[in-house]
Amino acid sequence: MKIVKRDCIAAAVLAFAVLAAGCGSDPARIDAAGTGTLTTTNDVNVKDWQIAAEKCVNSMLTSGSLARNDGRKSVVMVSTVKNSTSQHIDIQILTQKIRTAIHRSGQAITTTAVGANGPEDRATKQVRDLQDDEMFNQDTVQKMGTAIAPDFSLAGEITQQTAAQGRMRESYFYFHLTLTDLKTGLAVWEDEVEIAKQDKRPVLGF
Repeated sequence: MKIVKRDCIAAAVLAFAVLAAGCGSDPARIDAAGTGTLTTTNDVNVKDWQIAAEKCVNSMLTSGSLARNDGRKSVVMVSTVKNSTSQHIDIQILTQKIRTAIHRSGQAITTTAVGANGPEDRATKQVRDLQDDEMFNQDTVQKMGTAIAPDFSLAGEITQQTAAQGRMRESYFYFHLTLTDLKTGLAVWEDEVEIAKQDKRPVLGF
């Protein structure tokens, strides 16, 4: 009788676990800039992009490296950001957030006509290929020699270090950016943002 009772209790516990695992929640919108976003230890999350872009750009802007004496805003080319982590990272998300932050600051503008791996937007070159094309009014075609070349190049690297002790796991992500004066080739600013994340593995499972 005791064996049957134990079997019944075990079956009930298993059934409850299955039901609990199957229970979910309806999808809901959250504030992407808030604290309710998901956080994983070994991956770079949306919040991490926001933190890295904001801190890096604020550091660059407060350094005064982009300031000019002729009244013209500096033009920045977003160059290569190398992913040296073990994770698949969409680098474009970071570069887009950095570009947006630069424009919002009002201190500089960016170019999409040139980049380390070719132009992000090829239209600047393509529209100039319309010269002598009889289909187009030549007075409306953009002329050669009018595009603005960048003054600075912004490049960087993302690296990761991990540590584990018992059930505790930690990941450190380093976002390192360097601003280069394209006239002199000198690095006029560089900074690093560190994001550390920690979790504890469950006793059972992964």
